[in-house]
Amino acid sequence: MIILSIDGGASRTRGVLFTETGEVRHYQETEGTSLSRSDADAPEILGGFIQELATQAGLGLEDVGLVNVGVAGVSNLDARDRLFRELDRLGLSDRAIVTSDVEAAYEVVWGDAPGVLVCVGTGAIGWARDEQGNTYRASGRGPQLGGDPGSGYWMGKTAMVHLIMSEESLAGNEDAEDEVLDELRHRVMETYGVESVEEAARVTGEAADMVAGTALLGQVVCDLAEEGNDLAVAILQEGTQGLADELLQMIDKAGLRREKMTIGINGNIIINSAVYRQIMADALSYDLPDITWLPPEIDPAFGAGLIAARLNHIAIDRDSLKKNWSEHHLLSSC
Repeated sequence: MIILSIDGGASRTRGVLFTETGEVRHYQETEGTSLSRSDADAPEILGGFIQELATQAGLGLEDVGLVNVGVAGVSNLDARDRLFRELDRLGLSDRAIVTSDVEAAYEVVWGDAPGVLVCVGTGAIGWARDEQGNTYRASGRGPQLGGDPGSGYWMGKTAMVHLIMSEESLAGNEDAEDEVLDELRHRVMETYGVESVEEAARVTGEAADMVAGTALLGQVVCDLAEEGNDLAVAILQEGTQGLADELLQMIDKAGLRREKMTIGINGNIIINSAVYRQIMADALSYDLPDITWLPPEIDPAFGAGLIAARLNHIAIDRDSLKKNWSEHHLLSSC
């Protein structure tokens, strides 16, 4: 059986076609498709992407046995309804489901077992499942409410606010210097290919996807914190503390607090930045002094499809899937 899995985030969307034996048929990426996008065309982009995935794999949509679209922003009911209409237009509604991207990420870390997951990329969200199968969420409100504390977007926005305020306070004082701010200013201008903070603010403000553009600075903040930049460290500390407070409430509601905690992780920020994980661990240390971070066992692009398979009682050979995915990437990079 061919399974089509979508991982639709705020900054990018990934799709993969695979079989229950672990064969990877095709993989592709496109732009972000969060259903909370302000331009509201994500359902149509997803519909076109699904069609293109099958076409590029040399398949018709009638050859696809199961579809699961794991996408951010599923609480947007209007966009979700439009996505279902797209799936119906493609003739897939009888074998397609829609889940959140965080549920899909949880699947590749914990499967259907109880556990805790924190995802930090453009956005930030915690997800937990208790012993009875009940689920709990922390943060994940999105950019409409100012961004989730500790997310790439929140860090980028906070960094820009610091820079803009410093520009205003230093106006007319050419002799004033601040090495910490200068480092951040230089990295921001370098990221956007501009020559001033004002230009950087204009570029992000006028971007087609302002959220993704601002979130680029999340990694800049992490890199500077790794180098010991005090302002970047302070931004990380403020953001991770805000996220940690909500994670602790979620963990306690789920009854999952343990003396030694294993917390699953997903998202480019928390997976790629050791300093982010360390500062997050520091924020949690009073209540959770012994944390082990657990990255995904299988690439999260497969998560939605694995949920669809499990719900339909289809056993997936995960070892073959991991092996074939590694070989697929190796061939793609040659």
